[in-house]
Amino acid sequence: MRYKDIEEEMVGLLQIAMACTAASPDQRPRMSQVVKMIDEIQGVVGSPSHEAFDSMSESPSLSEDTCGASQ
Repeated sequence: MRYKDIEEEMVGLLQIAMACTAASPDQRPRMSQVVKMIDEIQGVVGSPSHEAFDSMSESPSLSEDTCGASQ
């Protein structure tokens, strides 16, 4: 199977997404924390999608703001 651990990786990414959409902005992780969590998922799972996240984490558009829209 090409993506042996894809389900485990997707669950981890969905958990991160849920944290980023917390009702209170104070409860959302900072972008630096999100990048670290994604790196941890990649290290554990070793998915071929690793390069896609690497290029995203180097994007100049990312800041230390919390993820998700704050209101």
